[in-house]
Amino acid sequence: MLDKLYRKLHIIFTCGIMLIISAIIGIVLNNNMKAEKSNDGEIFRRMSTLIIYQLEYDDGYFEKAIKAYEEKYSILCVIKSESGEIIYQSPFDYPTSTEFLLNSLEQQKGYLLFDDSRNKTVTQEDGIFEIDGQNNDTYLALPAMVISKDNTIYDMALLYRSKTVSELISNQAVLYFLVWSVSLICVALLSRLILKKALRPTERMLKSQKDFLAAASHELKSPLAVIVANAEKIGKSDTQNSELEKSVKVVNTECMRMSRLINDMLLLASSDTNTWSVSKKEINVDTLLITLYETYEPICAKHNIALELNIADTSYPALYSDPERIMQILNIFMDNAISHSNDSPSIQIKTSLTAKAITFYIVDHGNGISEQDKPYIFDRFYCADKSHTDKSHFGLGLSIANELTKTLNGKVGFEDTANGGATFFITIPLK
Repeated sequence: MLDKLYRKLHIIFTCGIMLIISAIIGIVLNNNMKAEKSNDGEIFRRMSTLIIYQLEYDDGYFEKAIKAYEEKYSILCVIKSESGEIIYQSPFDYPTSTEFLLNSLEQQKGYLLFDDSRNKTVTQEDGIFEIDGQNNDTYLALPAMVISKDNTIYDMALLYRSKTVSELISNQAVLYFLVWSVSLICVALLSRLILKKALRPTERMLKSQKDFLAAASHELKSPLAVIVANAEKIGKSDTQNSELEKSVKVVNTECMRMSRLINDMLLLASSDTNTWSVSKKEINVDTLLITLYETYEPICAKHNIALELNIADTSYPALYSDPERIMQILNIFMDNAISHSNDSPSIQIKTSLTAKAITFYIVDHGNGISEQDKPYIFDRFYCADKSHTDKSHFGLGLSIANELTKTLNGKVGFEDTANGGATFFITIPLK
């Protein structure tokens, strides 16, 4: 009975918790990415120190040591002699050319990479720079001048490609996806158990109310039939008593009202238990509309209301649905239109057609529906007339129309009529 509410709450609860978990995972992932970048910088700094140390103490036999860093950490090294001749350059290139990276490094430093004006008595390191490449890649660069044990001067530039965001994410994506998936399963199951347990008392209460409604409606039919039969018997008697006749008429009127209320409650009880029967068949729309018109034209004439039937010039396609249920819905719309059209000159029956559906409209020009009533117009027992002066309506008709439309896989609704009034419609799929 509370399936719709349960599904909505389940989705809202699960999505809400998963948004929080996703945000936490996002924050953790962002912090890990920052930590990875910081670690890359620290590793590069340490490797640079070791390479400089190698240059200072290996008397020129440094190529073998540098190759180890190149293979393990992909550090690119360019070494020049004091005369500017390239002594060593790593045998690989990054996505961005080495020449471009060195030029960018010189621009960031503000002076030439291999500058003769520096103090050439001690090793000098200019710190780590971050350089943007040509392919959305970034690099760490460290320029230095190294003095070896035999006072040989080397100018060196070390380059290291930082991991991209996608690479950093891909390294941890599987783990985080597993955490997120397990969290989703746990939250979905836990919320299901919590909501089921929370809604169980409400569901039991609603079931008992609906069982009572159905049972009471059935039980009331028998005494009501007895009252009606006896009222008719008294009305047909030869007793000439004006007071008695008046009382019998009142009894008959109230019995008819009670009979309609019981029938409406039985319909809703059938809807709640999903026992409404639907008998679909091919419907001739013209015949359906003409039958509706002929049924209500005398009633409208009695109320001095002109009933207009607007049928399409072209023939309607065959409609496959339940004609009894459609007519029942249109009857509810017509009854409402008549009851709210006391000062209105006319009511129109209209249709519109698309490739997939046909829509039936009942247009009145009465007082319309106030803004405060619109959200609740299809609720059970809701009456716009709070004074209940109109005793012919119980606030069940439109809710029954809504339930019937659902069984036909259709759509029911309303809109304001131009110059006042309300237009109720039902859309039924052609197939």
